[in-house]
Formats: sequence, C-alpha cells, structure tokens
Amino acid sequence: MEFKAACKKAGQNINETIEEAVRDWISKQEQLTSKRPGNLYRGNFSDSTLNDNVSQDIDLIFSTLPTIANAIEKTLENPEWGLKHLAKETKIPVRRLKKLLSGDRPSDEEIEKLADCLVKVNGSAFDEEELADMRIAEDLKQRQLERLKKSQRQPKS
Repeated sequence: MEFKAACKKAGQNINETIEEAVRDWISKQEQLTSKRPGNLYRGNFSDSTLNDNVSQDIDLIFSTLPTIANAIEKTLENPEWGLKHLAKETKIPVRRLKKLLSGDRPSDEEIEKLADCLVKVNGSAFDEEELADMRIAEDLKQRQLERLKKSQRQPKS
C-alpha cells in the first residue's frame, strides 16, 4: 500500500515502476553473475530482441525467482507438516491450497494467512512483504509471457 501511494504521489505508473525495479535487479544480478564463476546462466538478461532465445531467457530468469507455490511445496517437505495441517494453521481450505500449489494467484488475505506459516530454505518464516513481492514477480512473469506471445503472433514488417 505504501508503494502504491508513493507511485501515485510521484505520478508514476505502478506497473512500469515495478518492471523498472525488476529490470534494475536483473541488471545487478547480471553484474554479479559475470563476477562469479560457475553460475548457471551467463546470458544477457536485458536483451530485448524477440526470438526463441528470449523466450528461453525469460523462462530461465523467472524459474529462478521463488514463487508462493514453491514456498508451499518447501513447507510441505517438513515431515511435521502436511496439507491438512497447513490448511488448519492458515485457515485456508485444502482445495484452495491445492490451487495455490498449481500457481493460482493468492489474494491479499491469503498472503496474510500464509505469512509465518511458509518457510524458507533456511527454515525461517516468510513475512507478508516477501510473499507480496513473490506475487508481484509472478504477475510480472505472466505479463512478460503474454507480451512475448503477442509479439510472436504479430507479423513482422
């Protein structure tokens, strides 16, 4: 909400601001990647040429970002937890958790309920802001994929 208010106050489009922030983050990751040996990806994250490689690049970029579905899966790896237990703790029905596991977009209320129940790789709990950031990244991925598909359908002049 603070971010939305700040964008409105600055007269900036929230989606464009988020995309710019993600591009900046990717650029920083690109710089770090070039300095670290043995990294998975050495391509150009910012290449905007629309071709099959860009589609693969986008998939690779976003496949490295954590998702809420990944966080739920990771939490359920703990032998003390199960889907029913997570449903009980979050007060989110099992069938809805299954939809979230398949990539359905969580509501603000669901993010609030999932916070502190989902665990990171290091075992600590996610907070609401981290889950909201994951949802933003998932939304951005979906928009990027839609743009890519749209651009590939348009005839080249």
